[in-house]
Amino acid sequence: MPPLAEYHGPDTQGPLLSRYEALLAMTERMLSLAADHAWDELIAIEGDYVSQVAALDSAARDGATLDGAAPMASLDADERQRLGSLLEAILVNDLALREKLVHRRDELGELLKVSRNQQDLHRAYAGGRVVNAGTRFRRETP
Repeated sequence: MPPLAEYHGPDTQGPLLSRYEALLAMTERMLSLAADHAWDELIAIEGDYVSQVAALDSAARDGATLDGAAPMASLDADERQRLGSLLEAILVNDLALREKLVHRRDELGELLKVSRNQQDLHRAYAGGRVVNAGTRFRRETP
């Protein structure tokens, strides 16, 4: 799993905004992976994404710094506006990703349903063995 630093460029607006820019880049990457049906890689990145969101959330609630990032209260008006735009874009991507994941879950559910139906049919009609019905239903001719 790549470190968070790989998801964003140089720090031009301060560490806190860079963290959110990195989250935005992660959501964009996750959407791309979902579109490519790269589910294993998506799951790996999603774990890192969730931990980064939790760390930011915890720091925001505590009013603490995170890796040298100043608390949100210290942001100027332009930085707060940029942060709002980043959060909105992250949420839009998150919603789109959730929709793709729900669609994938439904696809997998249908595949499991078909598989169960095939197993039930196999058990009901064959019981695991081949039955020669010709000898059981042949009529005797006088």
